[in-house]
Amino acid sequence: MLNSKFRNQRYWCDNQCIVFRLVNALFQGKSTLCRKFSSGFIFLSVFFCLTPHVISAQTVRPDEPVTLTVVDEPLSALMERLTRNTGVTFSYNPDQLNTSKTFTLNIVRKPLHEVLDILFNGSGFGYRHTGNQVVIYNLNPEEKREPEVKQNMEEQLPVRVVPTVVRDTVYLTQREFRTDTLTLRDTLVRFDTVFIMRKSPDDRIGKGDIFTDLEALAKEQTREFRVYAGVSLSWLAGRTDFAGSQAFEAKVADYRRFHSDKPLSGSAGVEVQVSYARIAMATGVMFTSFGQNLDYNYQITSGGFFRKDTLDAYFTLSGADTSWFYVMDSTYIPLDLQKYGYNSLIRRNYTEIPLTFQYNFPVAQTLIYFRAGLIAGINSGGKGLYILTDREGAGDIAQLDVRAVVFSGLIGAGVMLPVHKKLIFQSGLLYRRQMQGVYKNFPVDTRYGALGINAGLLYKF
Repeated sequence: MLNSKFRNQRYWCDNQCIVFRLVNALFQGKSTLCRKFSSGFIFLSVFFCLTPHVISAQTVRPDEPVTLTVVDEPLSALMERLTRNTGVTFSYNPDQLNTSKTFTLNIVRKPLHEVLDILFNGSGFGYRHTGNQVVIYNLNPEEKREPEVKQNMEEQLPVRVVPTVVRDTVYLTQREFRTDTLTLRDTLVRFDTVFIMRKSPDDRIGKGDIFTDLEALAKEQTREFRVYAGVSLSWLAGRTDFAGSQAFEAKVADYRRFHSDKPLSGSAGVEVQVSYARIAMATGVMFTSFGQNLDYNYQITSGGFFRKDTLDAYFTLSGADTSWFYVMDSTYIPLDLQKYGYNSLIRRNYTEIPLTFQYNFPVAQTLIYFRAGLIAGINSGGKGLYILTDREGAGDIAQLDVRAVVFSGLIGAGVMLPVHKKLIFQSGLLYRRQMQGVYKNFPVDTRYGALGINAGLLYKF
């Protein structure tokens, strides 16, 4: 953006006035000076005269939104502020317009023409807005007076002569009075109002003009607060991590073996963003559901051996020795296999409040953003089965002690592009993972993570 004084019309008029005076002095000066610097002064004159017209080429619409908050600020500073924010330049007669008049304003996104009405209506001045030029003129112009030719008469000053005293002789000098006429020439700067007739635009829209009415998002990255609100959807490919102590390594292995994250997880909700310059903060309310499959099976083996029964017992005596004899019978117990299986869809639901910070990079009409933050997930219930840790079998997860609030970390990146004057479409990639276990006082630590795609629409207020 150009410096504000280079867009000030009074600055260019003063420069032109200085150039005209230098040229006038050049051609009235010595001939040697004229020959040395005449070509340079002519080049500088043309350059300073044409520079304002080259710089002020971009058109500023009368309905350009303007935000101003000033307290006791003079009119000159207000016009420089409007020049910096909108690119519009002002042309006026500094001898007529009182630019030291102060204003106290609190304007939020009002059209440019309404701001100009507040500044100049009732002050005896009007304005005309053409392109990026605003010409301010006096509604009651005074009659122009011809410049007076000033003559300055040199005062008749006596010449003080020290008399020379000679013996017996006195000499008196005569006094001479000389009168010179000085003629001063001034350069007059006149301001004229030029009315330019604008040709009515062609209302027909071609295929190349479909998106020309969309404002680039880079222009909204200014040092003022902006609010956006909309809806957001996320499709998540979940990944569940299991961990535990060495005493439960076998059960942790069963959890990893019999659980799968095939069901698609996701979240949906509303989002609110507040941006200032390139930094934005987002929050909202989301409903998130994580899904898993449990396909758990085990078997119990019994039998497969001979069972012996004693049918009769007798003994014989041989002296002091006694010998026992037994009649035995054996029965084969066949092998018995009992197989058990559990198949369950596990769902764990959360009502989440995210808080993320976002940094935007303008690229053409779009924004590339990077986001990071925290998510507070409030337990909203769940259903399904879990593998018992003290024996074989499965139980209902409703019997477990669930943590009420679980915090998760989030990072992501994506793109934002305008689809309407008030609508922005955003889409990107994200990764999230829980920072705490789902269950309390449970030997197997369970945490949900996910890689996903998010999309949404934001409305500009």
